[in-house]
Amino acid sequence: MVALVRVWDDLPGPVRVLIGGRVLALRRSPAGGSGPPPRDEHLVAGPEATPRAWLACADVIVGRSGDPARLLAAYPGCLVAATVTRRGCRVAAGDLLARLDPVLGGTCPPADAALYASALHAWLVAGGRPVGTLTRLTLVRGNAVTMVRIRDRRVARPGDRRAVP
Repeated sequence: MVALVRVWDDLPGPVRVLIGGRVLALRRSPAGGSGPPPRDEHLVAGPEATPRAWLACADVIVGRSGDPARLLAAYPGCLVAATVTRRGCRVAAGDLLARLDPVLGGTCPPADAALYASALHAWLVAGGRPVGTLTRLTLVRGNAVTMVRIRDRRVARPGDRRAVP
């Protein structure tokens, strides 16, 4: 999986994520048209099916298992990493390590994990409140709504993560 994702503030679209009181519209490129420029544009990659060259320049990495903090350590250019677990998904972004638990039960499939990770990336680059203050993310896809709570937060130790230039 390799995709260029563009994110807009408060724009209608088939896929939106509600984060910290903002609505982000997410679209995979190419996204033609003459609308406003995106707030964020980043590369999303999955380590299972992506060559290392793409992973080295990915802004967001989504794995099917494991520790997302290890993905951040392995690919220092990556700002957000997510992995999928049986109950939900795990995310590492900045100094946040947390679990995303679906509110109504169920699972967090890799496609949803990628959208949550993309929203967190947009949040970080837009200078929103610290990610540690977020409590939930809501994904709206057409008429379907899925919400995850951000739980079991931990702050990464300063030596755990190299700074991104």
